[in-house]
Amino acid sequence: MEAIVQVLPKIQGGQSVTHEISETDKDRARLRHRLMRLGLAVVVVLPTVVAALYLWLIAADQYHSDSAFSVRSEDYSNPLEALSVFTQVGSSSGSDSQILYDFIRSQPLMQQVDADLDLRALFGKQPSDLVFSLERDASREDMLDYWQRMVKVAVDPLTGVLSLQVRAFAPEDAEAIAQSILAQSGRMVDDLSRIARQDAIRFALEDLEEAEVLLRDVRRKVRVFRLENDIIDPTEAAQSQMGVIAALEGELASALVERETITSFAGEEDQRVKRVDRRIEAVRSQIDQERRRIGRPTSGPSSLVDAIGSYEELLVDLEFAQRAYTAALAASEQARAEARRTNRYLAVHIPPTLAEDSLYPQRGLLILLVLICSLAVYFTGLLIYYNVRDRG
Repeated sequence: MEAIVQVLPKIQGGQSVTHEISETDKDRARLRHRLMRLGLAVVVVLPTVVAALYLWLIAADQYHSDSAFSVRSEDYSNPLEALSVFTQVGSSSGSDSQILYDFIRSQPLMQQVDADLDLRALFGKQPSDLVFSLERDASREDMLDYWQRMVKVAVDPLTGVLSLQVRAFAPEDAEAIAQSILAQSGRMVDDLSRIARQDAIRFALEDLEEAEVLLRDVRRKVRVFRLENDIIDPTEAAQSQMGVIAALEGELASALVERETITSFAGEEDQRVKRVDRRIEAVRSQIDQERRRIGRPTSGPSSLVDAIGSYEELLVDLEFAQRAYTAALAASEQARAEARRTNRYLAVHIPPTLAEDSLYPQRGLLILLVLICSLAVYFTGLLIYYNVRDRG
């Protein structure tokens, strides 16, 4: 009842109610503004100040070493190059620069460099720098991730030149790591070239062996054919047989001419005509025998005609085998000649540099990034708050 009595004067005076409500809104607004300033200090100012203090007071200086290199091949014109179509011996179709790019970022290279220089000691020289230094007990996966952050490599797709940048806490360390990377990359290129040359020689020798076996087999077939048919070259025998027939036909023509001459002044009963007729008959009989002899079997199982067909097939096989053997022999000599040369090598255009000033970490840029990210988080939170309040 007393509460109702105390409220009545306020109800009677509308200005008093309005005044009290305005004071409540002002208190809420002041509280909201304090919370916004507190949020700005916690979300934006504090992270930026902490990042600035860490970068300028704790973060260790990093030095870089730059280098540029590529894989080059010697230009060599081989006189046997025209025969390479038979063996398909050539360079690999893969991109050497891309292979090197993947190799530099790989764990095997990191382990090789670590075995040479002890990367844990080089990258862990600043134990107080917990953000940018490598932990002493880091796993291989963590070490590989740190390696890929400290070793940057880029490939120019047009020229194939690789640009390498290595960062470390001492300029001598960065230079030593870059030199070790170049040395290991050169060994890898040499190993790939050696394997390619060995494969080329091995494939060429296998092709040569196959061609030699084929040639020997065809020659053996030719020798067996000659032994079975008791003939060296059936085509020459046929030509000799046709020469005999041609000679007999010439003699037959001469006898016919002679008979025609005699019958021009003597009768059919003349002894000279009868003698010429017997001669003509004998020549014709001999011609028939010689022609039948071509189709009769030789001393072997086949006739001369069949022997000529089989022999011509063997000659085609022999010619192909000889050409294949010649091409394989030339390819093997070409592979041996190329194996004695270094057809791929690592060409260093810019040797590893030795830095004098520390350019990393880029403190100003990192502080600006922290500030921008903090502001983004802060304003995103404000937008979410006002959106929820307006919908509530």
